[in-house]
Amino acid sequence: MSIFSDYTEFRYIYPPRPEAAIAPALLKGFGEGWAAQPKYNGSCAVLFINGYRDYQLYNRRNEKLSLQNVIQYNLLNDSEKYMVLCGEYLNKNKFGEDGKAFNHKFIIWDILVWRGRYLIGETFENRLTLLHELFGSSRGYVSKNNMSIYNHLHTTQVENIFMAPAYLDGFCELYQDVAETDLYEGLVLKKANARLEPGFREKNNHSWQIKARKPTLNYKF
Repeated sequence: MSIFSDYTEFRYIYPPRPEAAIAPALLKGFGEGWAAQPKYNGSCAVLFINGYRDYQLYNRRNEKLSLQNVIQYNLLNDSEKYMVLCGEYLNKNKFGEDGKAFNHKFIIWDILVWRGRYLIGETFENRLTLLHELFGSSRGYVSKNNMSIYNHLHTTQVENIFMAPAYLDGFCELYQDVAETDLYEGLVLKKANARLEPGFREKNNHSWQIKARKPTLNYKF
C-alpha cells in the first residue's frame, strides 16, 4: 500500500493529463489494451469534495477555477470522507451535440480519491469501473420540462454533471463522429491496465496517455 493512500485533508493533486499527441490518422494503430474517451473543449479541473458539505474546484495549475456557476457537487459524494474527481469544466461557449451552447457543466473523466483513499496503484480500468458503479451509465436525462439523449456523454443524478464514456475499439470511426461536434476536441487514449501514480507534480501519469485532436490555428493535431 502506498504511503500516500490515506487522504484526510486537502492537498492539491495535479490531474493526470496526456503530453504526447498523434495525428488522427494514426488511431488505426491502436486497439486492444487501450480505452478512448472524448476530449472536451473546456477547462481541465480537479474537484475536491469534503464529505457532504464542502467542495473546492481547481484548474490544472493549482488555482481556484474562476467564473463558475453553482453546481451541487456534494451530491456526488457517497461518504463523509474526501472524494477527488478529474474532469472538464465547460466554460468556452462551445456548442453541444444538439447545436446549442453547452456551458457551465462538469464532465467527469477520472477519479483519484474515494472514501478518503488516494487510489494510487489502481488501474485506469478499475477506476472506470468504480465511476460507473457510483454514477451509472445512462445517456439520458429527464427534467421537469425536457428530456435529453446524448451520444458521447453519460448523465449523473446531479444536474449539469456528466461523465465521459470509454470506448475499447473503433477509434478512427469514433474520432470522425466526435469531430463533428464543436464541444469535442478529439480523443484521449489511455492504457486500461496503467496504474495511477502520485500526482503531486504537474507532469504525472502522462506515459500511458495519448491525445488525438482536431487541427486548429495553434496546432496541427
